Amino acid sequence: MSATVSTPFSWITENLGTHVREYGSTFATEFTVLGCQLLAYKLAAHFLGNTGFSEYAVARRTISIMYPVVLLGLAVGLPRYVANAAGRRDEESKARYLGAALWCIGLSLLVCVTLLNVFASGLAYLFFGSKEYASIILPVSLVVAGSALHAIAYSYFRGMLEMRAANLLQFVNLGLVPVAVFIFFGKSVQSLLSAFGISLFVVATVALLFTPWKAVAKDNRVQVVELLRFGIQRVPGDFILMALFALPATIVAHKSGIRAAGYVAFGISMLNVISSFFSAFGLILLPKAGALLSAGRTVELRQQVWLLTKITLLISVVLALGIAIGAERLVRLYLGPDFTAGVGILRLLVFAAVPYSLYTVLRNVIDAFHELGVTTVILLAGFGVFCVGSLAVFYVQNNKYVVLLAFLGGVLTICLLSCAETLRILYSSAAAE
Repeated sequence: MSATVSTPFSWITENLGTHVREYGSTFATEFTVLGCQLLAYKLAAHFLGNTGFSEYAVARRTISIMYPVVLLGLAVGLPRYVANAAGRRDEESKARYLGAALWCIGLSLLVCVTLLNVFASGLAYLFFGSKEYASIILPVSLVVAGSALHAIAYSYFRGMLEMRAANLLQFVNLGLVPVAVFIFFGKSVQSLLSAFGISLFVVATVALLFTPWKAVAKDNRVQVVELLRFGIQRVPGDFILMALFALPATIVAHKSGIRAAGYVAFGISMLNVISSFFSAFGLILLPKAGALLSAGRTVELRQQVWLLTKITLLISVVLALGIAIGAERLVRLYLGPDFTAGVGILRLLVFAAVPYSLYTVLRNVIDAFHELGVTTVILLAGFGVFCVGSLAVFYVQNNKYVVLLAFLGGVLTICLLSCAETLRILYSSAAAE
């Protein structure tokens, strides 16, 4: 009898059919959405011009910092509790969790939209560097509201494992809609963002009609407490991460003007583009890590994590080097010759994609092992490094590069701490077996 030969990729090949069925359409949807988002930036440069492009880029980065606060961690909590209820075949609880989430998000949006528009001038100065951009705050609040409702609908479908519906919603709202609004409403940043926010809201509302949304009228106080208790623990980490990615553009807007800030926002968006190649690993690694850790199969998990780490490092390094080497040609082809002033910023920022991509993968092992928000502590440490490094902006003349170097230091800190904690989890668990 011949022995079975184990290879480094055996854990993939043994279950290839299952992986393709479960994750193939989701990976395809995410990459399609990514392509549409890149196209949206191209259209922004074409329709809005240099200044308008910078306004759009900073506005999108501003939305990203508000989004996790409004969601209250429900994008993680809702699918978790819905999936648990589905496993118990508890139809009543599934509906009640959705109703509770709609109540939570409704009240959160009411507070957020009100505050944004009451303090529009101050917030415009904070995020854009001038009170003259106050007219952008209302459209920004519409996008935040539409994005939050979209997240609730998407999270419910994901919790039910109705991935066809979830992927269709993702493709329409985050793929087609951003491109369509440029074609029909691309005359100004205000009209563009307003149309985008309203479209997101309308499409998400239509999607919710195919859910037990009427449960919002029931007494869901128990479910509200459960969702908020679980979700709010994750808000600080999401907020810190979004702040880390948004503040470099904000600081540069104050010190070097809106155009330089736009280039920074674009460079960080390209960093997100690279890391998004690996975020889909979390769909597999997080539940897989939880199952293997609970079964005491740490050695098998360690092999899988090491393999994913090698894949992530190899691909992210190749992508970062490719973008850095061809940065000028990329900017000319993608944005146009008027935007080549941002090449140096792009080259510097793109190297943060390597440590951030690795963090994107390894955080799933940490979240699978810890019930508490350990990743929040890691993100806080990285954010602290960025803040301390950014203080040098007051003493150095060419200060925008100081901010970028501080950002790189913060991302590297997050990566190193995540690697250390992942190693501790894998080897301490193995020793306990």
